[in-house]
Amino acid sequence: MTAKELLVKVLYKKAKGFTYREKTDEYVVVDGERKLVKSKTVTKHVLPDVSAITALLKLNEQTDVTEMTDEQLQVEKLRLIRLLQDVDNSPVTDGDN
Repeated sequence: MTAKELLVKVLYKKAKGFTYREKTDEYVVVDGERKLVKSKTVTKHVLPDVSAITALLKLNEQTDVTEMTDEQLQVEKLRLIRLLQDVDNSPVTDGDN
């Protein structure tokens, strides 16, 4: 995978938003050894990022976003989100999500 392909993949993920799990472990030292006291796993959601959508547009160089109206930007945002959802629903071939 080239650097540009990796960048596009990461930007797609950020542009559509994603969910991840964060695990926190709390330890105490007892008799010189670490002992697990508390473990907590939280699921967090990262909201879609408009700046990632803008970066994707600039990367493709198909549209000059600086000349678009707010309404055109909103339409393009919705179009890209639908496109990202289609990509997300397609089978993954490289083992990553």
